[in-house]
Amino acid sequence: MNMKSFLLSFILIYLLLSLPAFFGIGYVIDWVPEATLGQKFNGYVIAGLGNQFLLKSLCAVIASIVLSLLLSNRKVGKRM
Repeated sequence: MNMKSFLLSFILIYLLLSLPAFFGIGYVIDWVPEATLGQKFNGYVIAGLGNQFLLKSLCAVIASIVLSLLLSNRKVGKRM
């Protein structure tokens, strides 16, 4: 298993799993007209990354392991 492909796929999968939280409508900051850009960034991005952290991490680890094993088996198959 290649560590580089594992880490890259983990990050990409985690971000894909976080996208629904990034674009969530109805977040409390939506209803505050005086919210600054920093507060909106914190509300959407930081909270989106941290929301359901353990579940998204577990799914991303499992998917990354499978993906990196498939990629390493594909490379080994081409060498033979």
